[in-house]
Amino acid sequence: MTYPLLFPRGECSWNTGMEHVEERRTAKRTRVTQLQYYAYRLSQRNGFSILHNSDSESKIRTKDGIDKFVSAELPDPCTDLRLFKIVTKCMVHGPCGTININSPCMRDGQCCKSFPKQFKDDAEENVNGYPIYRRRATEPVQVGKYSIDNRWIVPYNPWLLKEFNAHINVEACASVKSVKYVFKYVYKGHDAVSVKIQKEGALDHDEILSFVQCRYVSAPEAMWRLNEFNLSHKSHTVALSCNLQQQPICQDCQEPKQLTGC
Repeated sequence: MTYPLLFPRGECSWNTGMEHVEERRTAKRTRVTQLQYYAYRLSQRNGFSILHNSDSESKIRTKDGIDKFVSAELPDPCTDLRLFKIVTKCMVHGPCGTININSPCMRDGQCCKSFPKQFKDDAEENVNGYPIYRRRATEPVQVGKYSIDNRWIVPYNPWLLKEFNAHINVEACASVKSVKYVFKYVYKGHDAVSVKIQKEGALDHDEILSFVQCRYVSAPEAMWRLNEFNLSHKSHTVALSCNLQQQPICQDCQEPKQLTGC
């Protein structure tokens, strides 16, 4: 599935002999690592990019750019009531911690997602690969039986939220760790279990049937098929001539020739 995701036109990928360009080459670093190569492919490719457009103006580089595309605050219900309702319905984490110690995210008395977050008047860029989003201190609102403020909001994009009306977590990732993040979701698959009840001692396991029943289509394969791309390619026909001993065969000639073997 690497090629459908990163190389939709069948380009060559990373190899062990790939070297850095002259201006980036040093005495200790001459060859491009696999991580460096795929990070480059994900972030900058002419005409086709997974994470963002290839032109530098579209890349998120500043605090204002982060705030433009990603929000971690409750919207103002007076200016955008529809977005406010979607955020309070889909993008509130938990609550957990001392408010709700039985929340599924609790591990050893702590939230595994590090909620609630800290209030921040301004976003901070690229902290461990992810920015710290702006979460200004505002008056809490009542969501169900809990009082919620900006510390409990999962980062989101306002346009995507209003377009799909669903839980969509959006992060601004400006690190080579984005390679690990993308491939983790490509290859981890879905949760599955195979259970069969039978009499004791009557073992009848059909491995082929189990494979067929458990097969699933991953996201890259689904994209490949929806776009009707070729699943295989044949550049030209290769014909190999083989004949029985003492049997005539003719190729590009007017009369058969007598051959003595294959």
